[in-house]
Amino acid sequence: MSKPSKTTRWGPRWAFVAAFNIVAIVLVLGGAEIAARALAGGVQADEQLPMCRPDAATVWRYRPDVALTYHAPEFDMAIRTNGEGLRSAPFSNGASDGASNSGGPVVLFVGDSFTFGWGVDQQRRFSEVVGRTLGDVRIVNAGHWMYAFDQQLVLLKELVARHRPAVVVQGFYWLHVRTLYNHREVRDRDGALVAVEAPSLRVDDTGVLRFHSDWVDDPPLGSQLAALLARSLLNRDLRRQAATWVEYMRPGSIADAELWRRTDALIGETVAYLRGAGVAYVPFLIPTSVEVGGTTWSHVGWNGKAAPAGVDPGLPTKRLASLFAKRGTSPIDLIPTLRADGGAALYFPADGHWNERGHAAAGAALATAVGYALGRPF
Repeated sequence: MSKPSKTTRWGPRWAFVAAFNIVAIVLVLGGAEIAARALAGGVQADEQLPMCRPDAATVWRYRPDVALTYHAPEFDMAIRTNGEGLRSAPFSNGASDGASNSGGPVVLFVGDSFTFGWGVDQQRRFSEVVGRTLGDVRIVNAGHWMYAFDQQLVLLKELVARHRPAVVVQGFYWLHVRTLYNHREVRDRDGALVAVEAPSLRVDDTGVLRFHSDWVDDPPLGSQLAALLARSLLNRDLRRQAATWVEYMRPGSIADAELWRRTDALIGETVAYLRGAGVAYVPFLIPTSVEVGGTTWSHVGWNGKAAPAGVDPGLPTKRLASLFAKRGTSPIDLIPTLRADGGAALYFPADGHWNERGHAAAGAALATAVGYALGRPF
């Protein structure tokens, strides 16, 4: 009697093992896809924002005459843009010397999502608080979410020429030092900044701002797991070569020295440009929630169970302030004001932007500074 072959002995068993493994892999991938789709629920909220258009100077900006509502777990936000594509009141200025058609001086606000008023009604933003406090002034709010200091400078030059403001108020959120990593500056023969390029970003046909990757925008079989992996690969160089935000808070750290050098140059060019234009300048520093006593370290990208050790939360803000100081300019430091007025309670707990209370506190502090700049101390 001959011995059974190995194929006869092991065939059924290996078939079972192979089938079991295939089923297990499918279940794991299915679970990962479900988790990725759940995670994408927050990321894909950008689909609610079909409000952008490409721009050769600033990469992108808002479309004019947008009317939509953005829904988030912590707030609902109505967004309206005017004919200029700004989340601001309609404006027509034929006057000179910083005066609006209404006879009052123009105050131009430039910045990122905090200036835009992310999460709050347009009339509840700090810019409108300043306007109501001072009275006879015309407010132009040019806040754009995700705009870094280079994009802000290009837009600032354009709007100063168009609106001839008496005062420019600009918010500096130090996390945008790192944003500069993905940007390229375009300068004229005299070295002045004229445009910004960001190859990793694009605006799709619907007006949504996206990473420039088909695998992210249109993943195979619509898989959010594939899109998540693509995002990871796209951001690999950023994670490897640009420091984390928490690293900026470590005393003695020289993280991203080149990005800080670029920030220094941009601040210098902004100060010099406005002085040359004869426009009063009120820069202010926007603190993160952990700088005013909060404990939500995820706002600065730290997801550990315990707070990071050996950090000084206020260090990046101090560093920004020093870049202004060497040019004879003192930015408004909002940390003492926000600490006194509620600290972390002035921020949305998960989102990390100011809520209405935060805007009210910032607006009250800035109104005093803008009033002095206009020669209206109170």
